[in-house]
Amino acid sequence: MNILNLASTSPQIESATATQQQFLRFAIAPSLTALIEIDTALGSTAGKPQQQRIVELINIQIDRVVPLPHLPPGVMGVYNWRGEILWLVDLAMLVGTATTTRRYRSLQPTIILASTTEVDGSTARVEDRQERQIGLVVDEIAEIEWYDRAQIRPLDPSRAWVRGVWTSTTGADFLVVDGQAIFDRTDFDADV
Repeated sequence: MNILNLASTSPQIESATATQQQFLRFAIAPSLTALIEIDTALGSTAGKPQQQRIVELINIQIDRVVPLPHLPPGVMGVYNWRGEILWLVDLAMLVGTATTTRRYRSLQPTIILASTTEVDGSTARVEDRQERQIGLVVDEIAEIEWYDRAQIRPLDPSRAWVRGVWTSTTGADFLVVDGQAIFDRTDFDADV
């Protein structure tokens, strides 16, 4: 069931300042709110430009997740998404806020995140890009909002999945998830 297809929507709103960016706000756990950038240019790796973006928000059928042996904590298994193998990551498990006895709903909100690397430096053709997707399983998807990147405070570098914390005007702290750090896990590149 598709909640929102972000690939078909292109925001026409101009940001208020150069440091503002659109983020998706969501709940990792009932008492933990997080943000992730909608679209991020990641610079270059080995001279090849990279980009990370949210392509879709869906509810996955939890009984269709295929668990695989010897997966690290937080990696639930794989899911058939549009005929593609989609690795599923439980963010609450990954950031250490859930136990292994976590209960899921039959339809669990999931953020489909894509990482694109240009193969030859051209974005003109799909064939010139290499794209990987993962599903980030969360408790609740809230809204797309503008946040000031300059106000993100870094956290302890040992928290590899969290880029920092953004504090609202009411004093609430939101974790800012680093999607690229999740993609950089070699566990997700294994052939299934």
